[in-house]
Amino acid sequence: MAGQTTCRSERKAPVNGRRGFKRSSKTQASEQRISLTGQLKVYLCDAKKGSVAIMMGLSMPVIVGFCALGAEIIFWQFSQRTLQGAADAAAFSATAQLAQGRDSTAIDTAGGNAAYASGLDPARANAPAISYPPGTGAFAGNARAVEVNLTDNLPRLFTKIFFNTDTVQIRARAVASVAGGRPSCILALSKTAGRAVSFSGSSELELDGCDIASNSVADDAIDFTGATDVTAECASAVGGVDGENGSLTLTDCAAVFEGTRTFPDPYGHLATPAVGACDGGLKSDLNVSPGTDRTVNPGTVCSSGGGGPNVSIKGDIDFNPGVYVFDGVNLNINSTATLRGEDVMFFFTGGTTININGGADIELVASDDPLDPYQGLLFFADPADAGLDHVLNGNSSTSFTGALYFPTANVQFSGTNDANPNACTLLVADTVEFTGSSFFASDCTSLGISAAETAQVVLIVE
Repeated sequence: MAGQTTCRSERKAPVNGRRGFKRSSKTQASEQRISLTGQLKVYLCDAKKGSVAIMMGLSMPVIVGFCALGAEIIFWQFSQRTLQGAADAAAFSATAQLAQGRDSTAIDTAGGNAAYASGLDPARANAPAISYPPGTGAFAGNARAVEVNLTDNLPRLFTKIFFNTDTVQIRARAVASVAGGRPSCILALSKTAGRAVSFSGSSELELDGCDIASNSVADDAIDFTGATDVTAECASAVGGVDGENGSLTLTDCAAVFEGTRTFPDPYGHLATPAVGACDGGLKSDLNVSPGTDRTVNPGTVCSSGGGGPNVSIKGDIDFNPGVYVFDGVNLNINSTATLRGEDVMFFFTGGTTININGGADIELVASDDPLDPYQGLLFFADPADAGLDHVLNGNSSTSFTGALYFPTANVQFSGTNDANPNACTLLVADTVEFTGSSFFASDCTSLGISAAETAQVVLIVE
C-alpha cells in the first residue's frame, strides 16, 4: 500500500531477466536509486529494533524497583504473621501458668520462652510485654486473662532508599483467658500422694453445686474404698480416680476427669498473719470447764503459761470478730463445747494441731469484709508446718462458713457439716480423708470469695 514500508530482504535481480544485457547510464542511475532506497529500508528496520532495547534499558530500573518493593512487602507480611503466631503462643503459655496458680516469674518466663520459640528474634525485637490482667481491650482488668504485646524491628531493604531509617517496626497483640472452670469444694494440693483425697469405711458425702479435685499424679489420686456413698457434680484429678464405680454419683458430668492440668492453690498468695505476744488471759478463758460461758477477743495463744502446750475447750465460747492465733499448742475442742463467732479467722502456726470432737456444736463464720486480706478464710494453717494431722468433726448442727485451708497438712474430716444448700464450706489441704457423713456447698457469694476451679481450659480471646 502507498505510504507503507515493508521490511524484507533486498536482492538484486538481473535486468530484464537476461544476462549480458548492456545497461545504459540512465538505467544505472535508476538502479543506484533503487539500491539506496533498499538500504534505507534496512536502516529504518534496524533502527526500530534498537528502540525496544533502549526502552527496555530505560524501564528496567523501574521494573526491578517494583519487584524489590513487592518482595519487601511480602517479607513484612510474612514477618507479621510469624509475630502474631508468637504473640498467640506467648499468651497461651503465660495463661496456662496463671491457670495453675503460678507466680509472676513463672508466667513471664513461660510467655517469653514461648514467644522466642515461635519465631521472635531476640537480636532485633523488643522484649515481650506481658500484662495480667490486661490493660486494654475487652478483657481489661480481668484477673483470669493475660495480654502479650510484641514488637519486632525489621531491617529495611529496598525501601531504605526512600526513608531515613534502618528499620521498620511491626507489632502483634494477643490475649488469652482461663475459661471453663468448675467450682471445687474439696481440693487436695499434694502433687504425689496416693489417696490424696480418700473416702473410706461407710462415709457419706454430699457436695452441692461443686466438685472434688486432686493435684496428685498418683493412679489413686482420688480413692474410694468400703461402702462409701459420695455425690458430687464432677471429680477431677491430675492422676487417676480409683474405686468410683458404685461409690460415686456424678450429677453434672458423665464420667470423672483424669489427667487434668494442675489446679491452682486459691490462697497460696496470702502472707501469714503476725504472731503477737502471748495472751495468758485468752488462754485461760479458752481452758474452761463444761457449762461455763466466755466471750473472748482476738489474741495469740501460745505454749507458755498455764496448761503448757495443751488448750482444751470444754465450755461455751463466743468469739468476737478478728484473728485468733494459736502458736505451738495442741488445740482440743471437746464434745461438750459450743463455739460461736462471726467475722473470725483462726491461724495455726508453730506446730499447732486442732482436734474437734464429733459432739462439738460449732457455728463459725469467716469475714466478708473486702478490705480484709483474709476475707472468706476461716481456718488457716501455716504452710511451714508440713506433715501435721488435723481432725475436724462435728454434729448435725456443725457449720463451718468459709474456707478451711491446710496447704501442707493432712485433714481428717468425719463430722457432719450443716446440710444447708446455701452454705459455704471449702476444704483445701495437702491431703484429705473422709471417714464419716458430711455435707459441703460452695455458695460463697455472701463472703465475696470463689471456690477453687477445676477442669480449666485456656482460650485465645483477642
